[in-house]
Amino acid sequence: MLNEERGFKLFYFILFASFSGYVMFRNVFLEEVGLSGTQMGIVGLLFPLLGMLAQPFWGIVADWKGASKPILYVSAIVGGVSILLYPLAPYVGATFLAIVVATVIFAAFRAPAVPIANAQVLATGTSYEGVRAYGSIAFGVAGLGFGYLIGITATEAVFYAYAGGMVLLVLLLTRLPMDETEALGEDLGWEPIRRLLDRQFLLLLAAAFFLGVMTPASAAFFSVYVRAIDQPDTVTGFAWLIKTIAEAVAFVYVARRGFRSYRRLMAVAGLFYLTTYVLLATTGSIVVVVSSQVLLGLGYALFNLASVNLAHALSPTALKSTAQSLLVVGGLSAGRVVGELGTGILVDLVGVQAMYGYVAVLGVLVFGFSLAISPSAGTGGSEGSDAAAES
Repeated sequence: MLNEERGFKLFYFILFASFSGYVMFRNVFLEEVGLSGTQMGIVGLLFPLLGMLAQPFWGIVADWKGASKPILYVSAIVGGVSILLYPLAPYVGATFLAIVVATVIFAAFRAPAVPIANAQVLATGTSYEGVRAYGSIAFGVAGLGFGYLIGITATEAVFYAYAGGMVLLVLLLTRLPMDETEALGEDLGWEPIRRLLDRQFLLLLAAAFFLGVMTPASAAFFSVYVRAIDQPDTVTGFAWLIKTIAEAVAFVYVARRGFRSYRRLMAVAGLFYLTTYVLLATTGSIVVVVSSQVLLGLGYALFNLASVNLAHALSPTALKSTAQSLLVVGGLSAGRVVGELGTGILVDLVGVQAMYGYVAVLGVLVFGFSLAISPSAGTGGSEGSDAAAES
């Protein structure tokens, strides 16, 4: 049987490698089957929206019933099957409606995978940064491979690859040791929830929300941008590889240095996003476009590791999975709901390149809300918090 650290490294590697093709090339597929920018935005909106609706349910059940591993099984199996509805959609008369149905099912059942895995890693005392780096490496390497793959096959290959990855994930889960927290049952009361939703946690959610609004521009719409500046899909894959290498370096560096000024890391991330989007809006140079992904990768990694650790530090012991789900739901996913639709509308109104200039200003809000969090947040104000938010 695998030990926990190696098992979770492999878990993140498979999960993020499988998902990379969907993130990078979903909108390319939707463009190929005739959807407009606004329709792409609606599909993109549905993914985080369904995650928002589903994740509180999954997180509460995981804490209430001590059922993290069974939920991960369900997520992998149903998510792997439902994604196969995408390549079937063009054969249905109402293609857009069929894609909407596929997105609703896929999003609802993929939703618990990352927050529950995050909570499990932190609960074991394993370095989140060190484990999560494997997801970043996998995302970039697989994304580069998908760029070549769809060039010689078809864009639909990304959906089949995700389904295959979920088969591997189910097999891994059969050997992955996982210590469930004690089921809360009837002991789940209002007090732990009240302490979770204090001012510091709400400021964290606000910063995560605005970063979430910015995310679709650099995720789902980046492949459309690359085509708009007359570059091949392989450039999309290469740019994502550069981004995820930068992510992995940031995760490993912070893990080794033990840096715990999480609010500052989040603020710097907002500035990195702002700078990247300004560069994309003002140049068509492929060298600048690809190089800017280093800043984007650093920004993503810094915000991810800081927000996940800070959510863990601010939450009571009884609600660790719920806190991670709330971070995703109330922050990142809520922002992505707004960002997916808003970005799609901006693409139709001003074009994909000019869109980046409008979205860039949100980096200032990420910066401001991050620094508004108290420097002492998470240093002892929550029960069972064994990770300090500041040094």
